[in-house]
Amino acid sequence: MKRIEAVVPSARLERAFAALKELDLGGITYFESKGRGEIPRQKVHSGRGTSTYTPEFNVNSTIVVVVPDSMADKVIDKILESTSSGLKGEGKIFVSNIDDVVDVGTKKRGESAL
Repeated sequence: MKRIEAVVPSARLERAFAALKELDLGGITYFESKGRGEIPRQKVHSGRGTSTYTPEFNVNSTIVVVVPDSMADKVIDKILESTSSGLKGEGKIFVSNIDDVVDVGTKKRGESAL
């Protein structure tokens, strides 16, 4: 099994969800995250709009899915198709091995718990 964590711009999160929905995954987790990479940070108006500042971090979203090994490339391809415009610094996808999964409700283990 593989754990896929994709850090993408928050503005592209809905497109990623729509693409992943086509794969009929068992579940998807996401959370808002902040980070600093190659994408320039946008200036933000503060107070009454009379001044601006540049935040230290960009606002991103991190998508986490755990899938059987056979689905990992399909998930990665869908994320890339839906979120990448080809520019440097748009995010990262991390892939790691998962030794075991336990479903809390059914107590199933392994791939059947997905």
